[in-house]
Amino acid sequence: MIDYSNWALNNRKLVNFLVLCLIVGGVLSYNSMSKLEDPALKVKQAMVVTTYPGASAHQVELEVTDPIEKSIREMSTVDNVQSSSYADLSLITVELQTTVPNDGVEQEWDMLRRKVANAQVKLPAGASAPVVKDDFGDVYGMFYALKGDGLNDRQLADYAELLKREIIAIDGVSRVEIYGKRNECIDINLREDHMAHLGVMPAEVLQTLTNQNKTSYAGYWDNGNKRVRVTVSDKFNNVDDISNMLIAGHDNDQLRIRDIAEVKKTYEHTTRNELFRDGERAIGVSISCLSNYDILKVGDKVEKKIEELQKRMPAGVSCEKVFFQPERVNNALNTFLVNLVESVLIVVIVLIFFMGLKSGLIIGMSLVVIVLVHSLCLMALMERYSEFH
Repeated sequence: MIDYSNWALNNRKLVNFLVLCLIVGGVLSYNSMSKLEDPALKVKQAMVVTTYPGASAHQVELEVTDPIEKSIREMSTVDNVQSSSYADLSLITVELQTTVPNDGVEQEWDMLRRKVANAQVKLPAGASAPVVKDDFGDVYGMFYALKGDGLNDRQLADYAELLKREIIAIDGVSRVEIYGKRNECIDINLREDHMAHLGVMPAEVLQTLTNQNKTSYAGYWDNGNKRVRVTVSDKFNNVDDISNMLIAGHDNDQLRIRDIAEVKKTYEHTTRNELFRDGERAIGVSISCLSNYDILKVGDKVEKKIEELQKRMPAGVSCEKVFFQPERVNNALNTFLVNLVESVLIVVIVLIFFMGLKSGLIIGMSLVVIVLVHSLCLMALMERYSEFH
C-alpha cells in the first residue's frame, strides 16, 4: 500500500507546485465563473395571445381559440393546454411535459410557433397574428428610469429606444425591454350633428378609413419592348392627410373627414403602463443578463455605456438606477469572502491553542485550498460541462 504522506514529504516541490496551481485555479475560477443573484430557471410554459376586435367571447372561442388550440395539441411534448376566451381577446397557456430537457425547450417553442402559424390561415380576417410569449424565465436584473425635463413623451421614447439599441449590443445582455412607453394614435371624433346635416353614415366613414393605406396590386404597363410596374403611392401618415380624405360615396359633394369629424394626434386611452419617478413621468428600461455570464462585469459595461450615451443627450435627460442587481451580488460575494476568512481564522486560532502553531497553520491552509478547489474549481468545471452538453 502506498504511503501518501511519505511520498508527499519526499516530493515537496511537486506538492507545493500542485497546491499553488490549485490556489491559482480557484482564484481564476472565482473571477471567471458566472454570477447571478438567483439561479437561472427554464420555465416550460408559454402563452399564445390573439386579439379579435369587435368579437364577443363566444365568437372568439369558436373562430380563434378553437383552431389554434387544436393545432397546438398536435405537439407530442405538450402536457397541458388551458384556454380563456374574452371579448376581443384569446389567451392560451401551453405547458410542456416535465421530461422535456432544458436544452430542448427552445426547440419546442419553435415547434409551437410553427403550429400557431399553421392555424393562422384559419383565423378570420379581423383577428391579429397570434403572439407567442415564452420569456417568463428571464430575470431583469437592472432597471433604469429615464426622465427628461421639458421633453414630451415622443422625444423621451426616442431616447429610450436609443438606450435599448445600444445596450442590447453589449456582450452578455440577453434582453432589453421598455416599460411605460405611451403609444401615439390619431383620434377621429365624429360629430353627429354635422353627419346628420350632411347625410353621412358612420359606415361610410369606416369604409373610407378601412380602404386607406392598403397595398393593392396595380398591374403592369406594356410599352413596346418595355414592361413598367405600376404602383399607387397614396399612403396617409399625418393628421392633415386624414382630415383631407374624401368620404367614400360623397365624391361629388367633395365631403372630407374634417367636415364631419375632429381629427387630432394623441395617445392611446386608457394607458396600460405608466411609470413615475419622484413624481415625474419616466420610461423604464429593463435589462436582462445571460445566465452564463458574470453579472458584475456586464453591469460595469452597462454603466459605462449609459454614461457614454448621457453625454450625447441634451441637458435635463437623466437615467437613474431603480434596481441594480450587480450591487446586491457584489455585496453577497463580499459577505461570503468575509465569512470564509473569519471561519479560517477561528479554526486556526482554536487549533493553535490546542495543537500548536504549526498544526493550526497547516490545517487552516488546507481549509482554504479545499474551498478553492471543491467550491470554485469544480463549480466552474461543471458550468463549462453544462454549456457543452
